[in-house]
Amino acid sequence: MSTVRYLCDENVPEHLMDAVIQREPAIEIFIVGQSATPPKGTLDPQLLSFAEKETLSLITIDKRSMASHVADHLAAGHHTWGVFELRQGYSILRYVENLIFIWAASEAED
Repeated sequence: MSTVRYLCDENVPEHLMDAVIQREPAIEIFIVGQSATPPKGTLDPQLLSFAEKETLSLITIDKRSMASHVADHLAAGHHTWGVFELRQGYSILRYVENLIFIWAASEAED
């Protein structure tokens, strides 16, 4: 049994992730460009592969192309541990609460 861990693409605002960690310090959140993660500028297909290998749910704001990359990833026989697209127009608090809820209510294997 393991808990959900998150990987944020480089476009997700760091202050959002800081707010999640401040509210629930036990959550593991990695951000592209930090040590032990892919460097900034890594393409979405490689992020999906990294997240799959490292058992991470991907958080993105890339609504233009991520869906097609996920479809290609799955069609190639791979899987994901979850891909969450953040939409504009919601409050930081709503995102924080939802990410914590997903973390608290799920296991990575779900």
